[in-house]
Amino acid sequence: MQTFDVAPAALTVTAQNLSMAYGAPPPTLLSNIRGFVVGDSTSVVTGASSLTSAATSTSPVGAYTITAAKGTLAAANYNFIFISGVMDVFSGRR
Repeated sequence: MQTFDVAPAALTVTAQNLSMAYGAPPPTLLSNIRGFVVGDSTSVVTGASSLTSAATSTSPVGAYTITAAKGTLAAANYNFIFISGVMDVFSGRR
């Protein structure tokens, strides 16, 4: 009998780019998951990614990294790849 080792497929977790006005409360950080093998969907994933940003309501106008990390994510037969996003803090005028 022949046996095979199958490597886990990769799921890419991408932090969504967001923006906020200076002085406003930071929006909820969100992510997307892509790369499911045929027939699989988000139903094979449990837990949630960890998303963090240094941007606060008093952060100066500019761009801040939104870092995506594993958090409590788990999925049989998958590994995770993480891609950061950007929080754009802008002045109250646009």
